[in-house]
Amino acid sequence: MPSALVHGFEDAWASSDPTLLDAEVTELRVQGTGSLRLTVRAGAAGVTAAHTPAVPLDLSAFDELRVWTHSTRASEGGPRRPFLLELSYTDAGDAPGEEHRWFVPVSRTRVWEQHRFGIAGDRRGQVTELRWRVLTDVPFQIRLDELLAVEDRPLGDIEEALVGLLDAMPLPGVTGLPVQPAAAGSGTIVVTGLNRRLHAGNRVAVSGAERYTVLGAAHDEPGDTTTLTVQPALAAAIGPGTTISVVAPVVVEESPFDPPAEAADLPDPVVLVTLTDQREEPERGWNIAQRDSFRVRGGLTVCSVRPPARPVLAEYQILPAAGDRRNSTALRAEIMRRVGVDAGLRVNGTVLPVRTLLPPPLDIRVRATPAPVYLHIGTRVELGPRVEVPLAASPTLHSGPLSGPFDPADDEPPPIPGPDDQEGIVLRL
Repeated sequence: MPSALVHGFEDAWASSDPTLLDAEVTELRVQGTGSLRLTVRAGAAGVTAAHTPAVPLDLSAFDELRVWTHSTRASEGGPRRPFLLELSYTDAGDAPGEEHRWFVPVSRTRVWEQHRFGIAGDRRGQVTELRWRVLTDVPFQIRLDELLAVEDRPLGDIEEALVGLLDAMPLPGVTGLPVQPAAAGSGTIVVTGLNRRLHAGNRVAVSGAERYTVLGAAHDEPGDTTTLTVQPALAAAIGPGTTISVVAPVVVEESPFDPPAEAADLPDPVVLVTLTDQREEPERGWNIAQRDSFRVRGGLTVCSVRPPARPVLAEYQILPAAGDRRNSTALRAEIMRRVGVDAGLRVNGTVLPVRTLLPPPLDIRVRATPAPVYLHIGTRVELGPRVEVPLAASPTLHSGPLSGPFDPADDEPPPIPGPDDQEGIVLRL
């Protein structure tokens, strides 16, 4: 599992002092139905907003936390823009004095930004409480959304997101069909009304949940019914008011190591997804080290740095297939609705760029066969682990003429010139 939603901020967190820190759910959001808005008033330093999970969270499979912020004030850790907020958690196995705390940066005001916190070196198997702590007495307001625990697996993450995006696409005429058991223990169910679009090989879901395979279909025109031969588990799941829907499972194919599945072994309809290419995409890259995970170590503020991630392009082929052309065209239309350059592909809280490609020319493919949908999806591959270094908030460089000639035999260079002789360069990180 590449990621897990720690909290969607659709429920308010408990403020330790509501008069100084107001925590409420608002509609402005990145995902879900809302985000958490923290309104910080003057004198709120040290006040917290906390959440206690119903059961301790096991985050040991993940190596970083990600969260979206939208703030009215910038927060970069320097003298002019100090950190305003801190994220922390408590683990049931913590030793005395053990802490898990990170400062929350804000690069730009009044825009959504996603921030990352490396947790690979922290205890995280039984997280019992999460907190936001105010670090300043200055008033500000910040919104928080989608706190994720993530293990970065670029191609695996894309495939899981594609499966989730393409799964459960509706099929007109075979969705929400009322059914009833034909007879106790018979292994059949009866669809209300004749429906010739149902046949052996269909994969059906009962009221949108568990999925089963249809083994056979008998259409009774005089009786105006369709009887389906089904797996015993499906027959046992049919009760009063039950409905079934034909679904098109998303099957991720692997070739050439696995032999192609026989048509009889595939569900009908089905959506086949195949990785056809992956390569570096240097035009989306930059040679700037990544910096995140600001925290205190031994009284010193540090951050984690790692090499810039390598931009990679993954190419996928999506082929909807069905024995009934109406199902095939319905799947293609739904794919066009769900996949496009304007929507991208949401993976681990980040929208990856997506674009569709032209199919191969007709003279090199079978003309009677509709072409698959070809997608280019941009992602990034991390090249190294996080390494903690001291945070340089505001280095200052000076240059100017030396006060006299420098003799290499001297132990020390001549003194730095006075203020009137200097040229200053200030670099704020």
